Amino acid sequence: MNVIAFPRSTDARGILQSHDVSVLNSISAPGIAAAIWQRQPMVEFSRWIDDLPVHQLPRLRTIVAVGSVTPCIHAACDLVATPKGQFRDMLANDITAMAQIMTGVMDAPMMHLRLEVVETDACRKFHIDNKTARMLCTYRGAGTQLAEIGQEAAPSVIGTGSIALLRGKRWPGEATALLHRSPPIEATGQVRLLAVIDPAWDFKK
Repeated sequence: MNVIAFPRSTDARGILQSHDVSVLNSISAPGIAAAIWQRQPMVEFSRWIDDLPVHQLPRLRTIVAVGSVTPCIHAACDLVATPKGQFRDMLANDITAMAQIMTGVMDAPMMHLRLEVVETDACRKFHIDNKTARMLCTYRGAGTQLAEIGQEAAPSVIGTGSIALLRGKRWPGEATALLHRSPPIEATGQVRLLAVIDPAWDFKK
């Protein structure tokens, strides 16, 4: 397990990284602002998703229970004719696994699920989400960037395929001083496919 430690502060800013999924349960540990399950994507899956035409990458935004995540992903894939088969099933199953982890860690029976195709710099500014916590996984393209407040010029990068759980502004107790952003890609020809999961209670009016 690898801990990136920042100077002692009243705010959480540590990043805990491991190749073991259990690291995500450490998000509530004192001083930890992000927990990252480091994963290496299967080469064949990466080749498949990188070669998909942009118009066949699924897009989705919904509030859903964990038991309905898989059919939601497949429905989104059907809308854009994402090819059926082993790798589409892997994508749906992996996002479902993310949702199951989020449900367990955050005790959230319902969640807001988003699959986003990113081709611009719409989220290029470093920020902290106005959420309790957010889970991210980049399936295609460059991973999300992290930086301590005041250190934005030298961000670290969440690897493609890795799953990160980040504290947000609504996290109870100690505040977070760890920022993140979508990497600037406009005019580069790059395309990202990003899965985002938030507790549904953060969307109550």
